Amino acid sequence: MKEVNAHGTLTVRQAEIIVQNQEQSPQDQPLYLNGLTSINDAQAESLGKSPWLLLNGLTSMTDIQAKSFTKVVELHLNGLTSITNAQAKCFTEIKLLQLNGLSSISDEQAESLSKVENYLTLNGLTSITDQQAASLSKVYDLEISETLQSLIDKYKQQQ
Repeated sequence: MKEVNAHGTLTVRQAEIIVQNQEQSPQDQPLYLNGLTSINDAQAESLGKSPWLLLNGLTSMTDIQAKSFTKVVELHLNGLTSITNAQAKCFTEIKLLQLNGLSSISDEQAESLSKVENYLTLNGLTSITDQQAASLSKVYDLEISETLQSLIDKYKQQQ
């Protein structure tokens, strides 16, 4: 792991070995791969087999990579500063999702992210529209900045 975090790179074979070792672990252990700054589609496919994945060093990803993560139970992608609508749709099946690097989202992305089952963090958002607040108010447990929470609460009370 130190090698991965020190260099910010990972081969497909290393990704497969890491996930295999995690699967053989007696307890669910997160994969802390925050030192990775980029991955390719094959690496994403291998890493997507992990139930708990922290990739906070990634600053971008492709739609194909996002699709590889649909089976991950808990996913931390706090280094992403933007996502596509397709990526937001891929993230709907994740139970615990952190996207604190996003400073803005679209209405369509907010609607997709509202389907995250248990816990969603969007602490980087600086503003949201009423439509986005209405969508995000559906999230079971949403962590968002205090300044935006009052708008979310307004819509939660209407449900």
